[in-house]
Parts: sequence; C-alpha cells; structure tokens
Amino acid sequence: MNWLEENIGEGYQQVIVGFTVFIIGAVLGWMEAANGEMTAAEVYMPAVIMLSGAMVTMLGISFGTDNEEDRTDDLMNAINDLTARMNAMLGSEDE
Repeated sequence: MNWLEENIGEGYQQVIVGFTVFIIGAVLGWMEAANGEMTAAEVYMPAVIMLSGAMVTMLGISFGTDNEEDRTDDLMNAINDLTARMNAMLGSEDE
C-alpha cells in the first residue's frame, strides 16, 4: 500500500473503502438486473450504495492529500470571483 499512499496521500484507505462500497453497489445492481426487468424500487438501493461509495472515494482523493493543489477549493474560488465581478459591475452602475 506504500505506492497508493505516495500517489494518493493519507486518504488512500478512504479511497479503497469507497471503491469497495461502489463495487458492492454495482454487484447488487447487476444481481437485480439479472431477471431482465428492474423497477425503480430495485434500482434505488444499488444506486444509493454506488453513489455513497463514489462520494467516499472522491472525499478521500480530495481531502486526503497533503498537496495544496489537490484541495477542492475551486468552487469557492469561482464563487468569490463571480461575487467580485458582480460587485464591480453593480458598483460601476451606481456611479
């Protein structure tokens, strides 16, 4: 696991757990689909399990590293940039 820790960071265990949960959800969905028809009720639990695994994996990748470039603050930076632009536009209209 040393290779994973070097490449992913300290969150490598969370990535492994999330990927495993995702695979379990996919296998459950595949087992439900084996009968040929799936209803919405049969899709719900495998989808929730798969999405939970994907979120755990993404959080492990995003917040488990020590590199500043790997942090997921891009959304906040974009919101702050748009807010500054809107304030500049509104400020120029008031004058």
